[in-house]
Amino acid sequence: MKNDKELEEVISVSSITRRKGQSGRTVAVQCVQCGKKIPKDKAVEKRKSTLTIDHRTRILLKKSGAQLSYAKIKVYYCISCAKHRRYV
Repeated sequence: MKNDKELEEVISVSSITRRKGQSGRTVAVQCVQCGKKIPKDKAVEKRKSTLTIDHRTRILLKKSGAQLSYAKIKVYYCISCAKHRRYV
């Protein structure tokens, strides 16, 4: 029986591999942190919610009672940056 540490390593390695299958060539995306171009199916995808307005405008709108909507953005990380940030 494997201990917990070995099991975690096995799980993290399996999530790093490409999910290409029979799809052929995939689109390249750019890593947000280091700028490296990597295939989309190999990249680690995260969703980030951000406001589309600056800080001062946000404060004024919040004081007036307006509801602010957040934009959901997809960001991609290469494997080495995702490991460094502990996403994988």
